[in-house]
Amino acid sequence: AARAFERTTLCRVLREQNARWGSDDATFAAIRELAEPETVAIVTGQQAGLFTGPLFTLYKAWTAIAVARRVRACGIQAVPIFWIHSEDHDLAEVTGCGLLGRDGEWVELRYPTSAEEEGKPANALLLDERIEAVREALLRALPCSEFLPEIAALLRETYAPGVSLVEAFARTMARLHAETGLILLDPSDERIKRLMVPVLSRAVLEWSHLSEALRAESARLRARGYRPQIHPKRGSAFLFLLEEDRRRPLLWEDGRFVRRDGGSGFSAEELLEELAETPTRFSPNVALRPIVQDALLPTLVYVGGPSEIAYFAQLGPLYAALDLPQPQLCPRLSLTLVEPRPAELLARYGLALTDLFAGVAAIRQRLLERTLDDVRLFEDAHRAVADAVEKLRPLLRDAEPTLERPLERTKETMRRQIETLRQHYLQARARRDEVLSRQAQRLVLALAPQGMLQERAMNAFSFLARYGARLFRAIRDELEPDTRAHGVLFFSHSGEAGGPGAA
Repeated sequence: AARAFERTTLCRVLREQNARWGSDDATFAAIRELAEPETVAIVTGQQAGLFTGPLFTLYKAWTAIAVARRVRACGIQAVPIFWIHSEDHDLAEVTGCGLLGRDGEWVELRYPTSAEEEGKPANALLLDERIEAVREALLRALPCSEFLPEIAALLRETYAPGVSLVEAFARTMARLHAETGLILLDPSDERIKRLMVPVLSRAVLEWSHLSEALRAESARLRARGYRPQIHPKRGSAFLFLLEEDRRRPLLWEDGRFVRRDGGSGFSAEELLEELAETPTRFSPNVALRPIVQDALLPTLVYVGGPSEIAYFAQLGPLYAALDLPQPQLCPRLSLTLVEPRPAELLARYGLALTDLFAGVAAIRQRLLERTLDDVRLFEDAHRAVADAVEKLRPLLRDAEPTLERPLERTKETMRRQIETLRQHYLQARARRDEVLSRQAQRLVLALAPQGMLQERAMNAFSFLARYGARLFRAIRDELEPDTRAHGVLFFSHSGEAGGPGAA
């Protein structure tokens, strides 16, 4: 039987939130659809990163939009929803971002937080005049293009003093996803929190069973050779308590739910009463959050990254214990965007994307090896020495068969010495050849910055400033959501795609 959802309150909150963030008519049409009992949700989510955070945040949204499009084509009403992790308290993760500067250099930006602000949930971090300096540093780093004035106007409106980090993120996401019908949701609203009370209360009553089920499933996965993504702590109550703008995990100790750092805590009855009276004081932990999300939303499909997809493998028993169906899972788009200049360098030097994770120094040496014909002289020297030594083998064997072993050791020693000379030569040339050094750095920073996939390190405005919204719109509108391999997309100076390929 179909489950009933409290759609009226949910959609009222969504209308208010999305109106505040500047969403367009397509989003409000999607919210009207969501109010209908047969509509399902295609859900994804992420923390509220600075200037939208890394590229994969957008890739999640695009995949949810594409899945909803696919489901609607099958005759099922479906809407994409982006659940903002507004209560995440890892500020180090959400207050920084990286991008390519106008000269191809890597630029790290960070909104500075005080010791007093550290540990606060993201929705409690109110931006002040510090954001203006960070925002202007971003705009100075971006290339001067026809798209820069529009980007500057957007970010000066969205990332401004007086709004929270979450509000700034939501406003920017709403603008970047105009005409897609993407619904943004901040679950920290008190009315949304009240909708969570039934499932959170059930988790309180059954915390011991849930904890044991999670530990057992984690052990079962380890026994099969999988590495669990969630590491349950003994006594964890699956809840955070929000006090003085700090999220503190609740544990079961000596018959009471207490904060990890101490305090009087609650009995089970007291905790249930507090949940019912002030639900805004509580939020689910990483294991319970997806379950709460799916208790509130008619989720058909959840779009997640690799780690999220992996930790859903541990959550089956928790869904079952709370009488909730686990949604279908869809991997988000995984993609490296290759601009014309890096594409030319990859082709010229015969490099693959995976080669770049070795780092700038290793790639610089690879480029040298492909451009220096005189490197072959070392190979010729090695062959000549090996051949000369090999001519001694019959003589040594006739004199004493055991002398063949020292012969092999001599050959290996000479091979290593010639290789050492080759390395010294290449390093000396590398120090002198600034062009190749710059090319190696440009390649690594553009395609594998910080030794990571581009999508995990680079901010979207690197590309929006160079190619405008056209590139992203083309990828989003043509995306097929069943591609599981990492893609590599080459495109022209105008931002027209030249076709994706496997990494």
